Amino acid sequence: MSHQPVLNPKGASINDNGAAETRDILFPHQLDDLSQIAIDIGGSLAKVVWFTRASDEYGGRMNFEKFETQNIHELIEFLEKVIESTGIPKSKITLKATGGGAVKYHDRLQQQLGVTVDREDEMESLITGLNYLVRQVPNEVFTYDERRDAIPLLYEEPPKELFPYLLVNIGSGVSILKVTSFETYERISGTSLGGGTLWGLLSLLTNAKSFDEMLEMSKDGDNKNVDMLVGDIYGGDYPKIGLKATTIASSFGKVFKAPPEERKTKFKEQDISRSLLYLVSNNIGQIAYLNAQAHGIQRIYFSGFFIRGHPVTMNTLNYAIHFWSKGKIKALFLRHEGYLGAFGAFLRSDKPKRKLSFTENFSLAQKIGGLSMSAVGKLDVLPTHSVFPLLKNKSEYTPDSIDLSDAKLQYYWIDLLDANLKDLVQLVLKWQGHTENASSRAAGFESIFKDHLQRLRKEPNAYGTLSIRSLLNLREQCLREMGFNDIFDGVKKAENQIALAQYSSFIATADAFPERERIAHLTDNVLAGNMYDWGAQSVQDLLRSGDFAFQAAKQKVLHPAKLDDLKKLTDRLLDASKGPYKKAVIFVDNSGADIVLGIIPFARYLLLKGTSVVLAANTRPSINDVTSFELDSLIAIIAETDPVIEKAVKTQKLKVVGTGSASPCLDLRYMSEDLTLECDDVDFVVIEGMGRAIHTNFYAKFSVDSLKIGVFKNPQVAEDLGASMYDGMRVFEQA
Repeated sequence: MSHQPVLNPKGASINDNGAAETRDILFPHQLDDLSQIAIDIGGSLAKVVWFTRASDEYGGRMNFEKFETQNIHELIEFLEKVIESTGIPKSKITLKATGGGAVKYHDRLQQQLGVTVDREDEMESLITGLNYLVRQVPNEVFTYDERRDAIPLLYEEPPKELFPYLLVNIGSGVSILKVTSFETYERISGTSLGGGTLWGLLSLLTNAKSFDEMLEMSKDGDNKNVDMLVGDIYGGDYPKIGLKATTIASSFGKVFKAPPEERKTKFKEQDISRSLLYLVSNNIGQIAYLNAQAHGIQRIYFSGFFIRGHPVTMNTLNYAIHFWSKGKIKALFLRHEGYLGAFGAFLRSDKPKRKLSFTENFSLAQKIGGLSMSAVGKLDVLPTHSVFPLLKNKSEYTPDSIDLSDAKLQYYWIDLLDANLKDLVQLVLKWQGHTENASSRAAGFESIFKDHLQRLRKEPNAYGTLSIRSLLNLREQCLREMGFNDIFDGVKKAENQIALAQYSSFIATADAFPERERIAHLTDNVLAGNMYDWGAQSVQDLLRSGDFAFQAAKQKVLHPAKLDDLKKLTDRLLDASKGPYKKAVIFVDNSGADIVLGIIPFARYLLLKGTSVVLAANTRPSINDVTSFELDSLIAIIAETDPVIEKAVKTQKLKVVGTGSASPCLDLRYMSEDLTLECDDVDFVVIEGMGRAIHTNFYAKFSVDSLKIGVFKNPQVAEDLGASMYDGMRVFEQA
């Protein structure tokens, strides 16, 4: 095997703005050009996974594409373009190949492309791909059941114990693998009746020219015109053995009854397509269940381009598993179902294996097929992420505070973001209008985000479980995809300068208070500072006017007793028997008054008490949230005039750490390694802001003392969580 640069997974994330049929993966710290491309050439389809460098400091992206295997020349032409675009000498490029075509076309690929072609075992690649995606990609696994009328598609959390499981890979044929660890597996069964069977027979029986066209045709079909049902035999249900009248007794059982001369005209292509799809899917589902039963396995994953997110296919497989297991086992589907092999082959080339973290970028997401119930974006590779170690119960943690499963709430948030879209475009042009092609890029952002909102109105779970967090993240991704990486850069700088000019007087005022009143004053300032939030529509008009004074913001914040634990917090901070906290981590929110006049003075108070402080800020820009890079600069400026801050920085009692996030919300399942390493001796967690402490983490519990502080600035969220507009929240909980 030829030597090649290895993948640097630090900072890996999934790019939600990708245009391919699966989510691309970004590798932000990939400094070397990665000279590998992976392909999985099956009997029907060839899938490609390749890495591209990003145009900015955020590394790279995993890209995905597919071709019909019979058009191998198109695949080779495409690979030639990808290889040429890398700018790397062909002698240094390795093409990782798996699937049957890796053997069949090995010499042709090597000769025509002029690169080294390394073969990877097909089954090992499938398993590697699945193991990574199930554990690392949010909303990768889902179930589909049309008996759940309102929400047929539901996403699964990663299992506590992944092994053992059954992988049913449906390509041209079907392979069934029993997987018992990351490295051990066994092909225990299979069938020749797979995707190739359906494709081949429908090619004979219909005029459809592609697999997608065949699946599209089945949507309008009615199988009872072709299949013999239980009701056709018994005149109704057969309850004694649990068969409904609609159960298929004999696939294509009605065809032989038609006169030979009528068979070509009596049966519609749509009905034939539906019947044959049921035949193949039911057969695969039953074989899968029988193998799971024989081996005592409760988890069955289905993969392969046969499925393609097609509702009838998934529902049939699910029905078969549910029927034969009497509801004890679920059929599990994957977003990247068709790319497991190619993705696994790509990952297997990075040895020793490294842990990758991914985020999914849906900004240019596409469906695998026209009827797919879910869409897939690109995968952006981030720094290695891990669960925040101070969560009380990591396995039960969910970040989102508001359940958007109700259709009315879904429409409310989708409509709200749609209604605010023109205002946001105006803000983009105001602060970024001087940049190249700003007008056309802003129009592009408006168009693609509006299209996404339209799709989500029809299919709310197309990109995963719909939440306020996912909608806000999608908006940020669309902005970045159109080149607007930091639309609030100008306003953040201006607001920081205004706040910095007031910092010394704010500190002098705070220091003059007796200590108990000082804590109240400082936390009141944190709440007032949190009003300076460009992500809140309710205060944008105030901020646009430019004369929203800090004192006015302070007077606007209310203090309902049910949300205010100021006394509990104060008592703990002044409790001599317990002493000061050893170390605090503060998740910060907005630039300007929020961070400079609210959070930093509060952090300074903790420092004076003897507490070390870690300020955790976004790694990448999101609305007007302060980033870790910007916060480092602010701290350096403040340290020039504030000896307390200067000393804390020099002694490393005060640190700024990036969370690894680029979101206005906070998902504690995906925190940077730098932050998690800082948490070994933390005994106080502070989460500030509407997006971080209210939209998300309102119900989060920690293994140490915690303070959630922020202002309610959306009426729906306030009502849902038992608050009112502009209520301030100081929720203090002791471990």
